[in-house]
Amino acid sequence: MPLYYYWGEDDYQIKRAAQALVQQVVAPDWMSFNYQKVAGDSLEALQNALAAAQMLPFGTGGRLTWITDAPLAGKCPEALVQTLSAVVPQLPATSHLLFTGTGKLAAKSPLAQLFAQYGTVQEFNPIPPWQTAALAAMVQAEAQTLGVALAADAVDYLVEAVGNDRCRLIQELHKLALWRPGDPRPLTAQEIQPLVPATTQTSLALAQAIRQGQTERALRLLNDLLQMAEPPLRITATLVSQFRLWLWVKLLQVEPGVEAQQVQAMTHLGNPKRIYFLAKEVRAVPLAALTETLALLLAMEVGIKQGAPAALTLTRQVIVLCGLYR
Repeated sequence: MPLYYYWGEDDYQIKRAAQALVQQVVAPDWMSFNYQKVAGDSLEALQNALAAAQMLPFGTGGRLTWITDAPLAGKCPEALVQTLSAVVPQLPATSHLLFTGTGKLAAKSPLAQLFAQYGTVQEFNPIPPWQTAALAAMVQAEAQTLGVALAADAVDYLVEAVGNDRCRLIQELHKLALWRPGDPRPLTAQEIQPLVPATTQTSLALAQAIRQGQTERALRLLNDLLQMAEPPLRITATLVSQFRLWLWVKLLQVEPGVEAQQVQAMTHLGNPKRIYFLAKEVRAVPLAALTETLALLLAMEVGIKQGAPAALTLTRQVIVLCGLYR
């Protein structure tokens, strides 16, 4: 099928899959003739790219047109829908059309039907930070691909240190591959800790400081994270994950209808025994504070994604959130 739509929030995985498709379709010697990458922010540029996609490829191999930030989800321009509906059925078998974006196609839209008939839709979203078993499997898979032998405690440390940031994980694994070249012994957590800073752990410490109302400590931890160039949205995601977990455990304490198995299922806790320790952490915390915190964090995430100054927004919100717990 010559039509593809890769969507989701994991930009690194989307780019990696797109590059793999380019290498699969386009002959290296004919790359400059048969490969085109176009930003999808202009309807005119989109239509020109679609017109070029109908041409037969030059030389050997196929043609691939990659349209980034494609406006296919939500309110897709009607002119683009009509153009795609007319162009896609006429595409040569050797011409491939790739769209990438963040939004999911509406289930009953004409575009969803078009992709169902002619194309492939693939989702790329980060593993939720609380799914530790899935994150460990990701670490092991990427380490095996790069030929880095890791002991079990090293895998656990990378899960804590890197979280669900696959791009950073691969960068750290490349670094570790140079640490003991030619030595088949698995690297241990003690060996890799000086090489891989635990930014996710610092974000969790930030969540703890907020929950305890420690404004000064929270601001210091936030500054440390920003100094380590930790992306603000990743900090926010870790905070959302942790406060979501605390909220579910608090509901277990105050809502008779909530059971431990439900909390484990909703939070994907790898070790259900953690509920006991989490319950101790939130025993004295008001349910209203946790609920308001989660709402404020989600609103902050939306604001940052819409262009609010990230560092300033985080700083202000940390101060506000700490005030909820004093």
